[in-house]
Parts: sequence; C-alpha cells; structure tokens
Amino acid sequence: MKNQKLELLAPSGDWDSFLTAIGNGADAVYLGLGDFNARAKSTFFNTQNIRKTVEYAHLRGVKVYVTINTLVEDTELSDFIQLVKSCISAKVDAFIVQDYGCVYLLHKMFPGIELHASTQMGIHNARGAQIAKKMGFTRVVLSREAKLKDIIEISQLGIEIEYFVQGALCVAFSGNCYFSALNNGQSGNRGKCLQLCRLPYSAYIGNQLLGEGYLLSARDLCMLPRLKELIDAGVISFKIEGRLRRAGYVGQAVRTYRQALDSILENKEINQALEKQKLRQVFSRGDFNYSAYLDDGVPENVINLKNQNHLGLKIGTVKSIEKFKDLYRVGIQTNHEIKSGDGLKFLDNNEKEVDSLGVGNVERSNGLYYIFTKHRLTPNLTVYLTLDTSLEQSVTSIVKKVRVNIDFTAQVGQPIVINACTNEGKSKITYQSDYICTMAKTSPVSKEEVQEIFNNLDLEDFEVTVASINLGNVFIPKSALKEARRIIAPALRQQIITDYESCLPNITEEYSLDSLDFAPQISSKYNDIYLVNEQSDLDKFSIKDNDLVILSPIDYETSKVVDFFNRLSAQYDNVGFSLPTIASGQDCAKLDEILSKLPHSTPLLVNNAYGLCYADNYYLIAGTDMNIYNKFSILSLQNLGVKEFVWSKEIAKPSYIDNVYEYAYGHQVLMYFCHCPYKTIWNNTCQNCHYQAGLTLRDQAGKNYRILRHKITQCYFTLTSSTLTQKENIKKKFFDIRN
Repeated sequence: MKNQKLELLAPSGDWDSFLTAIGNGADAVYLGLGDFNARAKSTFFNTQNIRKTVEYAHLRGVKVYVTINTLVEDTELSDFIQLVKSCISAKVDAFIVQDYGCVYLLHKMFPGIELHASTQMGIHNARGAQIAKKMGFTRVVLSREAKLKDIIEISQLGIEIEYFVQGALCVAFSGNCYFSALNNGQSGNRGKCLQLCRLPYSAYIGNQLLGEGYLLSARDLCMLPRLKELIDAGVISFKIEGRLRRAGYVGQAVRTYRQALDSILENKEINQALEKQKLRQVFSRGDFNYSAYLDDGVPENVINLKNQNHLGLKIGTVKSIEKFKDLYRVGIQTNHEIKSGDGLKFLDNNEKEVDSLGVGNVERSNGLYYIFTKHRLTPNLTVYLTLDTSLEQSVTSIVKKVRVNIDFTAQVGQPIVINACTNEGKSKITYQSDYICTMAKTSPVSKEEVQEIFNNLDLEDFEVTVASINLGNVFIPKSALKEARRIIAPALRQQIITDYESCLPNITEEYSLDSLDFAPQISSKYNDIYLVNEQSDLDKFSIKDNDLVILSPIDYETSKVVDFFNRLSAQYDNVGFSLPTIASGQDCAKLDEILSKLPHSTPLLVNNAYGLCYADNYYLIAGTDMNIYNKFSILSLQNLGVKEFVWSKEIAKPSYIDNVYEYAYGHQVLMYFCHCPYKTIWNNTCQNCHYQAGLTLRDQAGKNYRILRHKITQCYFTLTSSTLTQKENIKKKFFDIRN
C-alpha cells in the first residue's frame, strides 16, 4: 500500500482552524464563502481573502476546495457566478456543488473547471455515481448512507470517491432533509439548518407514550475501525466534518487520521483506543457511531437518546463538596489530570446534564483534584472532560513550514551565488548578487555567519537547511547577506506557488450568464400527478383522463407491486411508478425486477440521481426530491433525459416557467431515514422486530410528526408532517396522497 495516494480532507471555518488543519497534516481543506455554502454561519472566508488563503495552502502543497453546495434561485445566479469567478482567479483546486443547474452553468461557462458532487446530491450507489461522471464530476462525495458493497462497485467507474470519516452525522438522508425549511422557513439545503433533529421528542402510538429523549439526534461518526476497509474499497479522500467547530477539534481529528492513514499504508498499528479517547475529548455526543451505514441491513446505535451536545470524555466522580468562602470546593476522584482552563461537565445517575463549567484554580491532595465553583454540585455526579487545554494547545500550536535547502557560494571577484530549492526539489531558484566579493584583509566571512543569516529566512513559511557553504577568503558585508535573504524569501515563495499552480487546469470564461439566459421549453403529457400507495388514497379524488397516477409502494415485493399496478391500470389511463429516493445496489436489482414486469411505456418518477440511468428506456419525471430550484436545473436534467418536472417543495414556482408541477397537496416528507426509529425506542433488533403502524413523534410545542415505513430489501422510514399542505391556485399540481 505504500505507493497508494490518499487524501486527508479537513474542514476550515476560520483562519485558526485552517492553519491548524494544515499544521497537523491535512492534504486538502474545504471552506465556504458567502451565501452559497451549506454552513451559512461559517463567514470568515470571502472574496477579499481567498487568494491569500489559497497561496498559504499551495505554498505547502495543500489543496483548497470551495463549497458552493446550496440550492440557488434564478435571481441569485449572477452573484453565484461572481463568487465562482473570484475563486477561479484565486486558483482554488475544485468546487463542491449540489445544484444540478449550477453544475450545468459552471461546465458551460468555465471549461476545465473541476467539480465534486456534494454529499447533498445524495450519491449512494453505482448508478448515481455513473450519472455524476456523465455530468462531468471528477469526484463524488458519497452520502453517508452508502453501503460498503456499493462503494466497491463505484470505485470501478473511474471517478474519485470522497467519504466522511469523522464528525456529525445528519440523521436524514443527505440533501433530502426539509424539516427546517418546511417547519421554520430556514432551509438546510441553503445553509440555514436549524438542527431540529437535535431537539427532544416524545414517541407515541395513539395516546400511548413509548419513549422520549433526543429521538432524532444522531451520534457522531468515527470510522477509525473501518478505515482500512474503506481504503481497500477504493475511497481516496477521507473527509472530516466540522466547519463550525473550533480549531482544537479540527487539529486533533486531522492528527488522528493522519497517523491512522500513514500507519495503514506502512503496515503499522496505532493505539486506536487512545486516539478514540482524544477524539471524544475534543467533541463527542457520547459514544461514536463506528460503522455509519456500511454494513448490509438497518444499522444499530445510530441515535443517542440521552445527549445531543458535546459530552466529552468520562474521567471520574464527584466525591466531596464543602463550602469555601463564597464558593464550593469540589473534590473529584480521577486518574486524569485536571488543569486550570479545562472544561468539565457533570451528569447525574440518569445521564442528565446537571452543570458544566470552566476550571479556575486547582488543588491536589488526598488523591483528589479540588476545583472551586459557585455552582452547588452534589456527590456521586459523573464528571466528563469537555476541554483539555494541554491537548488543544498541542494541536493548535503546530505550524507547517516548507523545508528548504540552500547552497551558498562566494569566491573572490565573483558575485554571491545562492541556489535554493524545496526538499523534494520540485521548486528552485538561483540568486546572484550585485555585490562582487573582495579579498578579506582581516576578517573573512565565516560559515557560521552565513548559517545564522539564512536560518532566519522567512520563519513563518520556511524551515531552512544550509546544505553547503563554499567560501573563498572573502569579505562580505552583512548588509549584502541580508539583502540576499530579503530577495530570496519572496522569490522562492512565489516560485513554489507558481510551480504548484502551473499544474492546475487553465480555466477561461467561455460564455457570460446573460448569453446563456433562456426560458425552458417544456412539453407536458399530463395535467396533474397523483402519488399513491394504497387504493383508498384515491377514493376522494376525481382523476381525469389526462392525469397521471404514480404508484409508490409501501412494500416492494414484486408480486404485490405488479398486482396493484395492474389494478390501477385497469382503472386509470395513465399509471406510473415511483423510484424511491434511497436505494442500495441490492435495492436497485429489486427495482429492475419489478420494472421488467411492468409495461415498457411506464412513466417513472425519479427522486435521486440514480433514477436518471433509466432515461434511455423510460419516460422520466423529476420529483420533488431532485431539488429543482432554477431554470438551469431543468435544462441540466433535460440533457440527462428528463421529460417533466416537479419544483422543489422549498420554492414557489417562478411565474415565467410553464408546464412544471408544483406541490399541491399532502403530508410533506420532512426527512428520510436509513435507521430504524423503532430500534431507537425499544432497543430491539431486526430479528425481534417491534414495528407497529401509527408511530408519531411529538415536539415540545405539542406538534406531531408521522413516521412511515417502506421496505425494499431493507426497511426505510420517512418523517412527515401531520398537517396537510393544500394549495389551490396552481396550474399543474402534484398530489402526494400516500398514507
């Protein structure tokens, strides 16, 4: 494995985390600018400082990827393109994109631009990856829900694979969480997620309370135990989540995975238990999820019911409390050193947080650590370390420097000649002084003087080794040596950056946005669309001849689906089939089996990129989960074979585009799950299934949400609104009338 090139990709939400990521060994960083990145609160980087940021990274051989991975409205496209132009001028290495329309625009306007398919596109099987490759992506950032078998299949397609290995895990399927948008008007697909999944909920069937807690709050990922499997499966970029987290977290995560990747490539072992402990110290919501969704079937232990925020590392117990002036002196039994500046959290026997505090003065006696606080704690509380100042400082103090070798020659009657090159020899410059060396009368320049001068060559960027000093009996004034140093540092810096960026594609602007502006031409076969999974759903609607009824099964057992489809076809003129938003490779095989038994003319509703693979043989309609947000999304999907379109649920239909459906009626899907909510509540297994219809979640305001199940080769679940959406004044309607 020694020759295998792997990339460790780190988040950068501000300058400190950017420096810390690079200092601890990141091969690449990703960051967002302005309003078009999926972390709108991450605002440090902008068009004014992006060139400085890129130069710092490129000097050290580190790539910079810019996240422009939100959905973009037509009115925002001009600003979007201006931001991209600024980043192209700054020589960023690649862009991470979600919006189908933006992908089309960027390839059209800027030939040669490198685009990575954001995890928000929900690419999770080989068919979706094929579509991404067809669209011109060089890399897919896989959905966290991808199975290991599917990753192996994707690796055979000739497209790079990026995969999240550490950090927060969204409970909803990537790119298809509408909870925040539809509940509060703040779209996660537009960088403004309110994290409603991190709130407490109660679970009911009817009026029976089944359980309560943080029922939607997913554990953080830690894929250290599965890292070698991912490498063997074909993953080349290992991504750490956390653009909104502090530099100490970023630094430790990068350091841990740098060591882990290097050790695997060198057939060595690391102390995984110790590294997991360090990762828990910098951020963890209790124990980690160590497998994501890699294995077959529905995973266990995705949700942490009792904690939704940083818990840290369990280190001890409160043993004593005594009054001390106007404070309390708290004795803690622990084997872990407690220091001034550390952070502690205290939990009771039910694992409920009682208090958290920063440590001031610390004393040590009688085998206990004593801290002082105004908070009245009680004995027997469990103590967690949430901030370790020593650990944080050890990772945030590292600065990555460029190693440089210098050869120095000075002979009588000749100029000073200095050759400077990077350790790898990729970049080099030669300096020749205006000063001509003279014979020394009393004090010739010494090697020590030369060494001292060049040891201080731009200490911020360079670590210098004076490899050779070839001196005659010469006199050189210190001013001439300092002048050489002053000129060499920026020249070498610029040469290294130039050499790096000369390997990047030359991107020119082929078209302007104005020249590409258009109104999509869309023909439509149908009037309204009705999405149904049971016959009774249709009883209260009057279906017209030119309407389309689309079957979206609850159970994808082939015989049941075909039987119901035939019954619908006997009743209605136009009947279609809905491809589920999520489908593993095994599920795709099941869908192919079903489709082989349906008429070849069957219209297909597609809700994920993988469905576009059916374009050559079927009449495709892009559903709401394709997140169509602008007119170029329509053009992009038309080029991929889609015939008709449903606007995103998050946007009002633009008035200048006709023949596109708008969501008109239904209990809107807020989230798609690949874990089992019943396992969360009852802690059961698939072999001991506790499924019952009618499960609802209730938030603290008393609002209810329905949990529905459908099954292909495994179970999947949706969280839907309990209230009906009903819109009247719409030209072409999309009715989701599934129970």
